Amino acid sequence: MPTDEIRYGPEQIRLFLQKAMADIGAFWETIPILLRALIVIVSVVACVNIVASLVKAVIINRASWKKKPGSELMFSFAAGSGQFQRSHIYKDAHKYLFDKKWSVFSFAGLAYRLGNYENHSKTIAFLSSLVYLPLAILGIAEMIIRCIAGVVIYFVINLAYIVFLLAIWVVNLLLMPLFNLADKASWMTQHCPKCYATFKLPVFECPLCGTRHTKLYPGRCGLLFAKCNCGHFIPCASASKRKNLKSYCPKCDYALAGSNIKAFTVQVIGGDSSGKTAFIAAFQHQYVEAIENSGVRNVSTSPADDFKELERMCHSGRTTKSPSDEVRAYYILHGSKGSSDDGIVIYDVPDEVILSEQYGRNPLNFAYSDGIIIIIDPLSVRSVRKECEATTGSASTNGFSDDSTEDIVVHFINKYSEVAGRMARRMSDTPVAVVIAKTDLTSIRRKIGTVKIKAEFSANQNQYLSTDDARDKVCRRYLADIGLANAINNLDSVFSRVSYFPVSSIGHYEDGSPFDPQNIIAPMGWLARQCQSNIKDLAAFAEEEVK
Repeated sequence: MPTDEIRYGPEQIRLFLQKAMADIGAFWETIPILLRALIVIVSVVACVNIVASLVKAVIINRASWKKKPGSELMFSFAAGSGQFQRSHIYKDAHKYLFDKKWSVFSFAGLAYRLGNYENHSKTIAFLSSLVYLPLAILGIAEMIIRCIAGVVIYFVINLAYIVFLLAIWVVNLLLMPLFNLADKASWMTQHCPKCYATFKLPVFECPLCGTRHTKLYPGRCGLLFAKCNCGHFIPCASASKRKNLKSYCPKCDYALAGSNIKAFTVQVIGGDSSGKTAFIAAFQHQYVEAIENSGVRNVSTSPADDFKELERMCHSGRTTKSPSDEVRAYYILHGSKGSSDDGIVIYDVPDEVILSEQYGRNPLNFAYSDGIIIIIDPLSVRSVRKECEATTGSASTNGFSDDSTEDIVVHFINKYSEVAGRMARRMSDTPVAVVIAKTDLTSIRRKIGTVKIKAEFSANQNQYLSTDDARDKVCRRYLADIGLANAINNLDSVFSRVSYFPVSSIGHYEDGSPFDPQNIIAPMGWLARQCQSNIKDLAAFAEEEVK
């Protein structure tokens, strides 16, 4: 087609439209001024009601979200609720557009109300009839303009809105897998302290209505926030601080200490009255106090009631017996700005769980232990008790463990091998810290106390790599001397990393004066270093703070 012909077409259209506008303008000038004013007024009222009908439909449907089947969450605006709202808004806007009754700012609405107004006064009825007729005529004209113009305007707006929703739907569809993969990459493997279930994502609770959501992650319900059935928006991603919501085990519904904990898990094993609870009480007190006072990290503990009891034991110097058929879990959490929190999880395992068949009904999963602490009570050996009684009196040996240390070690190894799936003749790389408790007693302290270890290292520096090496050797030699060589050999035959620590947890010196717990944090710090846990630096810091 020639270029001149292409240019000729648009020019003809422009001239045609220009002439049509001029003709309309000329016709408009021929209409009487009063009639023109009425047409303008009626048109303005019609336009106002077109807008008002749309606004009313939007307001009524602003909270209309589409529920996701099989969930207590709503589809996000981009993934379905926007389209759901649009269809309802479009439908209701048309309903109000053709409804002559609802709007007061309308000739049709006024005529309807006046026509249905009842009054026994003939004068008022006569005057009403005189006003009703012109209102009805204007109302009919308004409704014609409103319906024709409204349908056209709504069609254009609806079409534009459909295109907008389609665009954000495509964008959401592209972003969804990216947000989902990023969120899943931040998930930590969690373990329920009650039923020992292993899971990645717990159940989260809506803080407003208490509804629990099982699949709260980026998807069709939202990329960062999702709308609960109650109308409250809750974070659905690690990036939006979903970890701040209350969380529960998806299997047994147990309330968890945190939803995404990078946990350093330690099992504390020992005989009855060996000092397990005393060790845990002293550790949490020293560790939490050191971290809190320094302000390097925010620290919280859970369960709150159990930690209050531990604090009471620590301050009073008197411990209470742990339940014989319950494995207690203690959480020390370190808050962070990231998607997960660091935490120390300490399991207090009763001797009955190790020594009896109760273990089979309470299957503690040693397989996910990062480290193990075995508490040995030297007073469980008769010769040690006699020596202490001879040195400091019979009262100093009250509350000793009746359980045989060798039995505890052998049964623990058997149970550990069974649960963790350790192959015969294959060493386990799980680090084991063996804690020799009650070293505040003079006769024991003289043989494995800090002074003895430092003296041993100074006198034989060519034999030891460090004071830690000297500490380990001195403790091993002491246990062998009191008849526990088999326990040492059994542990060394199964675990490739075993270290021994002299510890005093809670009590008093022989003269009745109180003493501070000694070497409490050292075993936990050693385990954290062996595992390269994030806790290792905090443990080292806390250990320096309490010295």
